[in-house]
Amino acid sequence: MKLEPLSSTRFAAQITVLYAVIGSLWIVLSDYLVALTLVDFPNQLSRVQTLKGWGFVLVTSCCLYLLLRRGARSLQKSYSLLETILESTTDAIFAKNLAGEYVVANTAAAEMTGIPIQQMLGAKDEDLFEVQLAQQLREHDRLSLASGIRQERETCLKPDYLNPAPEDDDDKTAQIYLTSKDVWYDPYGRPIGVIGVSRNITEAKRAYDALAASEERYRSLFACHPQPMWIYDQESLQFLAVNPAAIAHYGYSEAEFLSMTIEDIRPAEDIPSLLDNLQHKPKGYIASGVRRHLKKDGSVIAVDITTHDVDFEGRPAQVILANDITERLQVQAQLERYAFTDTLTGLLNRTGFSHNLQQAIARNRNESYPFTLLYLSLDGFTRLKFSLGHRVARQLLIEAASRLKACFPGAIAARLEDNEFVLRLGHQVDSVDAVVGRLRERLSSIYRLNNHDVFSDCSIGVVRSNLGYCDAEEYLQAGDTAMYQARSALPHKYVIFSQQLRDAALNRMELDAALRRALERQEFEVYYQPFIDLASGQCLGFEALVRWQHPQRGLVPPGQFIPLMEETGLVVPLGKWVLQEACQQLKSWQTQLKQPQLTMSVNVAALQLTQPGFLEVLDDVLRTTGIAPPCLKLEITETTLMQNTETIRGSLDEIKARGINLSIDDFGTGYSSLSYLHLFSFTVLKLDRSFVTQLESSSKSIEIVRHIARLAQNLNLALVAEGIETQQQLVLLQQLEFQEGQGYLFSAPLPASTAHQWLRDRIS
Repeated sequence: MKLEPLSSTRFAAQITVLYAVIGSLWIVLSDYLVALTLVDFPNQLSRVQTLKGWGFVLVTSCCLYLLLRRGARSLQKSYSLLETILESTTDAIFAKNLAGEYVVANTAAAEMTGIPIQQMLGAKDEDLFEVQLAQQLREHDRLSLASGIRQERETCLKPDYLNPAPEDDDDKTAQIYLTSKDVWYDPYGRPIGVIGVSRNITEAKRAYDALAASEERYRSLFACHPQPMWIYDQESLQFLAVNPAAIAHYGYSEAEFLSMTIEDIRPAEDIPSLLDNLQHKPKGYIASGVRRHLKKDGSVIAVDITTHDVDFEGRPAQVILANDITERLQVQAQLERYAFTDTLTGLLNRTGFSHNLQQAIARNRNESYPFTLLYLSLDGFTRLKFSLGHRVARQLLIEAASRLKACFPGAIAARLEDNEFVLRLGHQVDSVDAVVGRLRERLSSIYRLNNHDVFSDCSIGVVRSNLGYCDAEEYLQAGDTAMYQARSALPHKYVIFSQQLRDAALNRMELDAALRRALERQEFEVYYQPFIDLASGQCLGFEALVRWQHPQRGLVPPGQFIPLMEETGLVVPLGKWVLQEACQQLKSWQTQLKQPQLTMSVNVAALQLTQPGFLEVLDDVLRTTGIAPPCLKLEITETTLMQNTETIRGSLDEIKARGINLSIDDFGTGYSSLSYLHLFSFTVLKLDRSFVTQLESSSKSIEIVRHIARLAQNLNLALVAEGIETQQQLVLLQQLEFQEGQGYLFSAPLPASTAHQWLRDRIS
């Protein structure tokens, strides 16, 4: 809405024109009417003229009233609009004449000063405010009138608005006003006073001051920050500001920086990616990450940057904080080398190789890049370490690692455990024999270590990448499993891993756990097989044979679990229990059935004989059961005698000194049986069942058994034949002068209760 002011000249012209028009029309029309009506009455002319004059006055008065009323309404409308404007604003509006008296003031002005409008109108500043404030306000009026242009001034008032606040007043309730004054002119352009508008800018002022203080703090932070910082234009990439830390760190002066762009501190090969990232960077995006920067001396450093969009002097810019992490990355790389490398050989360690293998697995899965693992161990390493010392053993590992790298230069090699290594060949091996042969030939050559010639063979497990495993540890476990089996895979000493091999290993693990539970739950049972005098048929004694009564699988034969128990060491507690049970059973039969001459044979493993407390166990069993030492026979196999011969020989001498009989079991199956007869003090020679079963079909077997019988007679050893199953075998053995034997011809192994009844019947 546009306010149309009422012009005094225009209004006066309207009245004049209206009066002239009405007067002219009245004269013409009234004279015409008088002439028509009074031609016959000339004596009334004077009266008519008087009425005509009064009529003119009435008509003009009515028209003038209507015109003045319209002007008054226009004035009232303008005044009402002006008053509404004055009262609707929150700014204080006032007007003063040349004498300094307030002639106009709105409600906001009254609220600002705390003085009612009626009191303000007609008063001067000296009448309303204290002297100092009044002088300031009058000086502001004078400047406005003298200059003829708008004058602005800030005034700080206390809460009572009557006294100005001191400059150092910290009272946060003091209000700050911005007063703008213009000269007030009359219609002729003569100044007649001043018009002022005051606005409360306290919050804006404080916000501005806070912003200024914050900006100053940020400027100080920017300048004093210990890490390099700069601001660059997002369009031109020109440096706009740079802090002293950047100048000192990068080697450029401030002038050099401000003449450069951010491209100048990036290596040439990084600029395309920089420009591409800037081109596709969304607005407001906060970038961070490691970048490469160039210093003035040409060196390249790694920096971790953080960026923020800012408005710098009216243009879009970015502020950069750069943290030099070059040294940290170097230390990190060094630590990674330590973490992934075997310090003795320089090869990868298990962690490093697993990381490398995991990448190879992913590549093979995505792009079909096959590989082959050769998992190997140096045989005899433990023996070497304890015979020649750890220093020589370390030299062997270093030399073996060197030969590995020389044998397959392109392969990834690692040392996993003490004497275990692994190679990853980046292809599928077609001829495993050729690769393994090449590797064994290189590793099996004589090592010259600390003036000693050392020989070390190796066992190798081969793993192909077509197993479909996703984890590196699964491949390493497969290699370990195959390598373990390769130790007994003569003559080539390598095994290719297969799922069947893993299943067998899992079965062994499950069997081991089941055996340990069986020991805890007492699932084992002792069976007894009698020894028979081949001449008289009399029962001479029994052999104690352990059986496993599995809850689900039933009776498990010893051949399926005894080898694993010997390997895991469980044979020691089991053997102690069998010895105790067998001796107690023998004492029971000797006492109840009055058979004091009965003997009991118990098998003993090599691990039992090498245990420091085995002799004490024997003494304790003999003492607690009360059997005579000659009634106990300990059976030792040839394979047992091959392990740690000197230690076992000492144990057997101690056992023989206690009066306990010693029997060499499975005689003839080893390659040095005769030497064992010479080395150890045996009293019984037990012929292996393989010779007995061939007596009926081979004359050569009869001659071999004949010579064994003569040998035993010459050495004063008792002869026992095992595995007698037919009457013809019995006759032949009797002819060969065997004294006793056992086998299914006489009785199968029996549980204790059945053996007791069998013996009772035999005696009857």
